[in-house]
Amino acid sequence: MSFANQRSDVLVSVISPIRNAESWIATYLQQVSALLVNEYKDFEIVLVDNASTDGTVEVVERLQQELRNIQLYSLARPIPHESAFVVGLEQAIGDVVVTLDAAFDPVDPIPEMVHLSCSGVDMVYGLRSDRLQRSFSLYNGLSRVFFQLYRFVTKENLPIAASTLRLYTRRAINSFLDNSDRYSLFPVIGAFSGLRYRTFNYERLNRTGQPVNQSYSAAISRAFRLFFLSSHYPLRLLTFTALAGAFLNVLYSIYVVLVNVFKSTVAEGWTTLSLQNSVMFFILFMILAVLSEYVARLVITNQNRPFYLVTRESRSLVLLRKQDINVTRPKD
Repeated sequence: MSFANQRSDVLVSVISPIRNAESWIATYLQQVSALLVNEYKDFEIVLVDNASTDGTVEVVERLQQELRNIQLYSLARPIPHESAFVVGLEQAIGDVVVTLDAAFDPVDPIPEMVHLSCSGVDMVYGLRSDRLQRSFSLYNGLSRVFFQLYRFVTKENLPIAASTLRLYTRRAINSFLDNSDRYSLFPVIGAFSGLRYRTFNYERLNRTGQPVNQSYSAAISRAFRLFFLSSHYPLRLLTFTALAGAFLNVLYSIYVVLVNVFKSTVAEGWTTLSLQNSVMFFILFMILAVLSEYVARLVITNQNRPFYLVTRESRSLVLLRKQDINVTRPKD
């Protein structure tokens, strides 16, 4: 069944970052192009080359002679893979935009995703089946813990096991493209809008033919970055901890005074030293609390900064939409 008939005039953009994909990019482009040509009247394929060092760019430019509506943006230096999706979101012009990891995500769910967007939602998340399964996998288990903890700490409605396979409407994209930290927050940024979403499950694949390397250090670093950039709650927690420490030192000072008043034998110098330490720690914790608040405000009001540079652009020679335009030439 083709879902496209219900929204035949929708312009669909498919965004895929690639890097060193010379051996498999042709297969991917032929698959996604064949599906889009069959399902939609208007579409575009936006590729973001993440500073490939092999012949990926040359292969894509050769395919642009045959396949329609392919745009290629080559970056001067490599950036994080998830950040490259945001580069594509900034270039795409579609009414609905599908982000798809060319190396691992299937293209078949695209019509279903567009169909789900017709039900009045602005985002569609693909949920990886391997991360939803309860079978033992340390990496996937830690991933589920991260999503649950993130939802609890930030109060954002982010579905567990959300992957890079997503759909955004233009309204959803406009809600977060002005975020100064959007290049680092792609995995969670859609949740900031508060817009409605739908989900579906899918099986991941591997077009590269290479084993998937899961870096725990990179995953942990990304988790901390998402926590601290997407929310000021960790800093506020530090503020409350500092205030609690200051309050406890006040209580300790009262305790020292009471001991000195009611106890007949007190070690010489204990009262003076204890009061001195409690006062100093009170001042230290108060300074920490104030500094944490100022840092939190800086995080919230962080300024925009350039993140990438496009050094090369290329497009398919023929746009499919132009062939569909009915133009009557005037008679002589």
